[in-house]
Amino acid sequence: MRTIRILLLFVITAALAAVLGGVFAPNAKALAFEDEPCPPDPVTGVLKICKPDAEVGKPYSLPVRGRAGCTPDSVVYSLPNGSLPPGLTMSTSNAQISGTPTKAGQYRFWIRITDIPAWQGGVFWCSDAETSDREFQVTVVQGLQIAQRQSSLPAAQLSTPYNLQLTATGGTGLTWSVTSGALPAGITLNPSTGLLSGTPTQVGDATFQIKVTDGSRADIQTYTMSSVNKLELASFTAPAAETGVPFQLELKATGGRGPYQWSATGLPSGLVLDPATGAISGTAAVAGPAAVKVTVTDSLGLSTSVGVNLSVAQKLALVKKALPQATVGRAYAARLTVSGGVRPLTWVAVGGAPGLKLNATTGALSGIPRKAGTYRLSVRVRDKLGVRATAFFVLKVRGQGAAR
Repeated sequence: MRTIRILLLFVITAALAAVLGGVFAPNAKALAFEDEPCPPDPVTGVLKICKPDAEVGKPYSLPVRGRAGCTPDSVVYSLPNGSLPPGLTMSTSNAQISGTPTKAGQYRFWIRITDIPAWQGGVFWCSDAETSDREFQVTVVQGLQIAQRQSSLPAAQLSTPYNLQLTATGGTGLTWSVTSGALPAGITLNPSTGLLSGTPTQVGDATFQIKVTDGSRADIQTYTMSSVNKLELASFTAPAAETGVPFQLELKATGGRGPYQWSATGLPSGLVLDPATGAISGTAAVAGPAAVKVTVTDSLGLSTSVGVNLSVAQKLALVKKALPQATVGRAYAARLTVSGGVRPLTWVAVGGAPGLKLNATTGALSGIPRKAGTYRLSVRVRDKLGVRATAFFVLKVRGQGAAR
């Protein structure tokens, strides 16, 4: 009997809760779009945008208001047809359209508002699953816009004329001005043409705003501009090079703003340039002249180039050829020769005929032989880079009365 009473009380309580829930549950409103931001076109019914037209390259924001069915948070927005202007996006939670348009034109698109019922994660008492669509229209105009959109302008160098032409699209009869900050010392802005020009006189960074207007519209850009000492390569003398011999040339830069980045074209095979230090090093593999162009670029984008004429000599070698015969008591002269190498050369001879001597500078073997015979002569030559070459020669010296 007690069990029956408890069960009956539970049934009555559940029924009463259901009745009371039906009486006090919130009523879902009709799902729709409010006639905003302005009333629809009386002919097409399209909701046009009452705020000023969007402009290419300028931030734009538009709230599209929808009237929710259950609660404002229990709906989702989508674009079932058409496309937003390029550069704009829409939030699916509140239909906020925002972004920066990139292309002029007139754009028509549909926005759909959809209930989120309880079984899809909406408010627990909401049972609506309705949708409502409405067509909208946004016009994007080209507008007046400074073409140079970057935040940093090309750097200027002291004692070097500077010219940068600012331009704008979407307007005529333009007037240019600096609205805040100050241009670098020595630089001025032409109010009629938008030309930045002059010769910088002081090192430093400047931040300023430039405004262009056609009388009714305007655009403002904020820029930074650096003035630095002129970027230059320090003077240098390119050393001689020889195949098979390690080569080193360190280039230095002054001015501009570090760190520097180095590059080169025309380097002989076997030589490389360190992009961080500007040092050319390696061992040349092929002889011949090389017209090398080295460029240094600083962190501001300034660059300067210099030509480096490298001449790579063939590796030093003695030319082995028979020496002319000598005669006792008669003046003798013969010149030894080399191929390749870097001058000057230093010659040394060991052995040879009495009375003959090898010139240490020219490699000429000369004198008056004093004794007949066959002599072996060891010759060693050394060039400017320390490369050595050695060869053996045979010299025959005949007696004074011997037949020729």
